[in-house]
Amino acid sequence: MRHRSRSIRIPVLFAAALLAASCSSTETSFPPTTPPPPTTAAPSTVAPDTAAPAATDAPAADAPAPTAAPDTAAADTAAPATAAPDTAAPDTPATTDPPPPTTETLVPWTGAHHPLTGLPAVNGLSRLPALAVKIGNNDIRSLPQVGLEAADIVYEAHIENNVTRFLGIYQSQLPDRIGLVRSARSTDIDLIGNLKNPYFAYWGSNEGVGAEVSAAESVGTFVARSTSGVGQENFVRDDARGASPFNGFLNAQGLMAAATGTAPDPVFQYGDLPASAVPAAGARWSTPNRQIDYVWDATSRRWQRYQGGVPQLDQNGVQLAADNVLFLYVDYRVSAADFASPQAVSTGSGDGWLLRDGTVTGVVWGRPFVSNAWHLADDDTDEIVKLAPGTTWVALARLGEGKVLDLADAAAITG
Repeated sequence: MRHRSRSIRIPVLFAAALLAASCSSTETSFPPTTPPPPTTAAPSTVAPDTAAPAATDAPAADAPAPTAAPDTAAADTAAPATAAPDTAAPDTPATTDPPPPTTETLVPWTGAHHPLTGLPAVNGLSRLPALAVKIGNNDIRSLPQVGLEAADIVYEAHIENNVTRFLGIYQSQLPDRIGLVRSARSTDIDLIGNLKNPYFAYWGSNEGVGAEVSAAESVGTFVARSTSGVGQENFVRDDARGASPFNGFLNAQGLMAAATGTAPDPVFQYGDLPASAVPAAGARWSTPNRQIDYVWDATSRRWQRYQGGVPQLDQNGVQLAADNVLFLYVDYRVSAADFASPQAVSTGSGDGWLLRDGTVTGVVWGRPFVSNAWHLADDDTDEIVKLAPGTTWVALARLGEGKVLDLADAAAITG
C-alpha cells in the first residue's frame, strides 16, 4: 500500500518560435518597396522569352521568381525589427510565474486562525467560546439535519440499536438554526472536555446521564443548556418536521448572544500532508444497521458523505462533506448511567486513519485525559500527523468496522 504515484510533465509548445516563423512568412508575401530591374534574372532563367512581343508585360508575371532573392534580403534587413519583441521575452517569466506558495494557513493557530479549523479568522469569531450540539441521526426521520454543515468538527458515535448520533462543534461560524437536537449521552461529556468550558446544548437526557452532565458542569467542563433552566427559550419544536422527538431545533444565535468565556485551544494540529500518505478513494464505516461512506471528490477536493448508499444532504440539498475524515478506533463500554447505551472510551490510545487531500495515512491516536487535545502520530514514522485546514468529521468506530475504499468501491457508490 505504501507506493507513490508518478507524475508526468507535459512539454510546453515553443510559442515564440512559432510566432517568429509566422512573421517571416508574412514578410516574404509583401511586394518590395523598390522593384529590381526586370532584366537582372531574365537572361539566366527565361532567355527565350526576352524577344517575345509580350515581354514588356513579363515583369508582372515573372516578378516573383527574380524577386525571391531581394525579398530574402529585405526580410533579413527587417530582422532587427522582429528582434524587438524578443527583447521583452526575458520579462515574461517574471510576470507570469506564480509567487512562491504560502504556508500561512498550514501552521498551528497563533491567534489569527480559528482554533478548530486552522483557517484564517476573517469574521472576528476566533475568540468566541465553542458550542457543542447533540444532533440526531437515528433514521430517516432525522434527515436532513440543519446546520450540521457549518460545524468545525463533527463527532459521530454509536448509540443504542447500532445506529449513530452526531455531536457538532461550532466556533468559526454559527448558523441561525441547528437541528434536529436530541438527548445527551455519556460519550459527549468526555469528548468536549478539551474545549475550555464550551456551551453544551442538548434536548434533555435520562436521569443518570443528567446527573453526569450536572457533575461535569459543576467542575467547569462545560456550560450546559437544555430545555429547562437558563436558555430554554432557544429550544423550539417545529411541527413541519414531524412528531417529537424528531422536530427539535436550537436557536444558536440567540443562545450564544449571551455567552461568555474564551475560545478553545486547538484539539488537532494543522499542516502539511504526511510523508507516508498514499492515495485513497475513500473509507467506509459499517455497523449492523448502518453503512457510512466518505468518497473523495476531486472537483471540490473534499470527502463527500454517503449514508445507506445514497448522498447525505443538508437542508438545502447540498451533500455533506468534510476536508478531513478521521477514523479513530475506540473501545465501547456500557454507560454506567444508562445500561442501554454504549459509551465510547475516548481517552488512552488506539489506531486510526486520517483521510485528507485524497490520501490516507495510518495513525496512532493518544489522549491521556479528557482535557487533552488529540495527539496523532504516523504509524510508520512516529512523526506528528497534521490535518488539512478546514472541517473535520471524526468516526468513533469499533476496531474492524472500517475499510479503505479503492476506485472500484468508490465508483460503485457514486454510480
